[in-house]
Amino acid sequence: MDKNENVLKHCPRCGGRAALEGSRKVVCAAGCGFRLYLNTAAAVAALIFDAGGRLMAIRRNREPQKGLLDLPGGFVDFGESAEEALAREISEELGVGVEAGSIEYFKSIPNTYLYGDVLYHTLDLFFTCRLADTGAIRTNDEIAEIVYKRPKEISEGEAAFDSMRGLLRLISEIP
Repeated sequence: MDKNENVLKHCPRCGGRAALEGSRKVVCAAGCGFRLYLNTAAAVAALIFDAGGRLMAIRRNREPQKGLLDLPGGFVDFGESAEEALAREISEELGVGVEAGSIEYFKSIPNTYLYGDVLYHTLDLFFTCRLADTGAIRTNDEIAEIVYKRPKEISEGEAAFDSMRGLLRLISEIP
């Protein structure tokens, strides 16, 4: 079953039955003409390395993928740039700011994120950055713990999402 099959059961315009047409278009089956295209959501994640070259990973304290390793980050809000979203997410999750001018784009990788029985297709944008004050880190309740590991020390089974597994394969090859 396609997880997007039940994204909308009723047309938001007329209240009639909604149907999935193709893989990404929701239409009004009652005929009012409503159409909604399901598009990719933007998400950001931070590659933060300590002085020893170890990557900061967070252990997720919530579903989906509770207990697995992820990177600080999250969804881009309306009206935000990817860089603004990254700085906001780091502030929310780690309680610290990003060092001014340190955010640099690294790579984008398509991903899926199953939440509440809805499969979100995302484009995960990975950035390197430095924290303004690593001694002031105070995690929020989304994070069970912070771990520092070399990318090649993180097994694929420990990584929460496919995009992170792809990223780890890529950066594990970098000397």
